[in-house]
Amino acid sequence: MEELKRRILSQAVVGEGDIIHVDMFLNHCIDVALMERMGEVLAKRFRGEKITKVLTVESSGIALACFTARALGVPAVYAKRFRTGYIDPDVYSAEAHSFTMDKTYTMRVSKKYLDQDDVVLVVDDILSNGQSALGMLELVSKAGGEVAGVAVAIEKSMREGGRVLRRMGVRVEALATVERVEDGRIILQ
Repeated sequence: MEELKRRILSQAVVGEGDIIHVDMFLNHCIDVALMERMGEVLAKRFRGEKITKVLTVESSGIALACFTARALGVPAVYAKRFRTGYIDPDVYSAEAHSFTMDKTYTMRVSKKYLDQDDVVLVVDDILSNGQSALGMLELVSKAGGEVAGVAVAIEKSMREGGRVLRRMGVRVEALATVERVEDGRIILQ
């Protein structure tokens, strides 16, 4: 998606290591029009897959998941990873390690919102090491559902996440792919 690539190259900031900050348009201050177009592009890529739900994990993937779900005409579900507020005690859970936050957390989805009849599209903002995506795949598996694929705004191909998922036979679609970070510059494929 050329528009997203231009925004990454002009506005994204490289942090420590190869962390890419896109919070100025993607996951803190959200460019809603851009996000809507991104959701439409991802939905178009997965049309015909009989998707019944879009699944993400809080919080950075929620906006993209919602716009993708809207374009597909299905509900968006997000896995909670923080124990705040009410969550149904009858949940599917999976552990994941966050590359960005450098901590392990438990994802939880109420059993009311995923089941064996679901065909699920997993959506997230950035695919790096793939731990969040793998955790969401585990949630879908525990529910007995089927995974249509993993859709992300940005894939960091210099990390293992995308390769691991593809070796597992999971379809991965990214709107932009970062090949590497070099001298503080982002190099896209």
